[in-house]
Amino acid sequence: MKRLLATGLAISALALIAPRAANAASLTINDALETGILFSVGQFDTGVGFVLDGTQILAPSLGTASALVSEGTPATGPITHTFMGQFLTAGPLVAPTSGVIAFLEGVGGGISDILTFNYTGGGAGGVATLTGTFVSDLEPGGNLVAPPGATFVVEGTPFTFNNTNITASAISDAAEAAIPEPASLVLLGTGLLGVLRYTRKTRRRL
Repeated sequence: MKRLLATGLAISALALIAPRAANAASLTINDALETGILFSVGQFDTGVGFVLDGTQILAPSLGTASALVSEGTPATGPITHTFMGQFLTAGPLVAPTSGVIAFLEGVGGGISDILTFNYTGGGAGGVATLTGTFVSDLEPGGNLVAPPGATFVVEGTPFTFNNTNITASAISDAAEAAIPEPASLVLLGTGLLGVLRYTRKTRRRL
């Protein structure tokens, strides 16, 4: 009986001192909206939680939160948004732990958005910190310059930067399809009409 009691106490003690399992934090940056840039976060469960532009939008918890921020105005220019989140990890961080991503406005286009990210810390029962920035151009765009060494991604394609106990992604606004101008439509119609008349004349001669 004493042995059973001692074993039970030992197991209870181990359960109390063992680190609790880490959850999976999440971050999504969505610039495909017309109204601004949407940051959606969840389960940043320790430290500062998640802070956007110096404001805590999620206290350390297993909850979720979101914030819609401006791309900027012609008067202010593009706004660079800064973010930081902390979360528990069950193992070491994996490469890549940092990066600079430039989203391209289609083939041969300018830079639509720029994302930077950096992971530090981690480890079994540890705390990881994610920091970064996100800036979007103003329509019609073309005023952002890609930093040296940036990785280029075509806008509209989600870029993921997951790591240990976190899923993270960013998506830029997809390029709008070109809309023909009225004058171009008139020229096209005139050309088709000419081809149709020529075809009719040729058939009559035959």
